[in-house]
Amino acid sequence: MKAVRFLVAAILLALVGSSPALALPAQASVHAQVSSSQGSSHSTAAQANAQTHLAAAQLQACQNRENVIKTIMSRIDTRAQNQIALFGTIATRVEALYVKQGKTFSNYDQLVAAVNAAQAQANSDFKSLSTNTSFNCTGNDPKGMVSSFQGYLKLEITDLQSYRTAVKNLIVGVAQAQGQALPALNQTTTGGQ
Repeated sequence: MKAVRFLVAAILLALVGSSPALALPAQASVHAQVSSSQGSSHSTAAQANAQTHLAAAQLQACQNRENVIKTIMSRIDTRAQNQIALFGTIATRVEALYVKQGKTFSNYDQLVAAVNAAQAQANSDFKSLSTNTSFNCTGNDPKGMVSSFQGYLKLEITDLQSYRTAVKNLIVGVAQAQGQALPALNQTTTGGQ
């Protein structure tokens, strides 16, 4: 930012120093012709230099944050994978309990199908999320990479919530078939769990 201010100050000083108002009266018309032809080329060069400097500064700022962004993406990826595995383990244990107890209820197959469908959807979207965790500042569109990752993340959060709900419904169904009273379950789901 200081370099941009310095560049602007230098440009202003150069323009004021070559101003026809400070020139001698006899040289004013010649000086005005020369300064008008140099002024337009000088201002476009200054703008190009300022834009190049700004792009370089943005690239440097992005590179300073690149490792942090990659770490966050990796952590989110790992967390989603762990949640999918956890919900799968819980569903498997509930199904094993249902088989072991031998008691039946009418919509067990529908609940298991809902769990399997939610798990398949979560796994499918997780693959999309994990393939889009590569971030590079020198790529074509770093902001686009981050925004597409955020879109995949929102979809994965929705899938995990649906998977959690399907597993919870299976647990409730199996518990009711066993004749067990369940405490009030939390009906709301949080985005990060």
